[in-house]
Amino acid sequence: MEDLTEKKQRELRAFAAACKAGLPITPLEVVAGEKPDFRVSTAQGLIGIELSEVTPLPRNPTFNSSVAEAANHEASVRLAEQIYYKDKDAMQVIVTTYPWDVVRTRNLKRNMGDELASFVKAHCYEATPTKTFARLHGIPDGFGVVSIHAGPGSWNVGQSVGVTSDGIYAQLANRIADKDALLPTYRANLPNTPIWLLLFSCWEVARSVSMPHGIREWTYPFGFDRVFFHAASSECVEEIHRG
Repeated sequence: MEDLTEKKQRELRAFAAACKAGLPITPLEVVAGEKPDFRVSTAQGLIGIELSEVTPLPRNPTFNSSVAEAANHEASVRLAEQIYYKDKDAMQVIVTTYPWDVVRTRNLKRNMGDELASFVKAHCYEATPTKTFARLHGIPDGFGVVSIHAGPGSWNVGQSVGVTSDGIYAQLANRIADKDALLPTYRANLPNTPIWLLLFSCWEVARSVSMPHGIREWTYPFGFDRVFFHAASSECVEEIHRG
């Protein structure tokens, strides 16, 4: 399969990881396509497999995903580093930050960058060699932790997400419903062929959803022949049941 898009490569890696983790299929040949994503030849015949990534819900609903939240946090820190070092006499420091709930606004990255640069400038001399500040210390909005270490080096962007069992249930429900609406197209493209849905979560922190306790009791309405969830961080696959 040549010239695969980045999205298709991610899906192929996710499918291979799910197979290794216990997806009940032994592929003889995997052909990439669309609607569904893969045509998989097995000893028992052809199976169509559609994939859909499950990511954590964003901390704040003004973001459309946790990935968008993480991207905003990183952009803000990179901007703050540039602003801080516009002062040629600025003390050399390594700053590490972790995100917090913040409402997305038009100038959010600029405001967060300005405020973080000002905070580091005001507190850099407290780093002997390291000083860590939490929200109770009055750090700028949108940051949960700011750590300053004396010495040269690039600023670090930490990642974290707020994952709850209810949030995972909601995300699975959303992804299943979205894909189930397209099932007639998948069946038209592969008539008389079983169609499976594979939901997956990757390793990256901002994209990672662990396997929730109790998922074997969760049920969802769907028309797929089988539905599975592979959580890379848990290295396991669970079948999701129709209800």
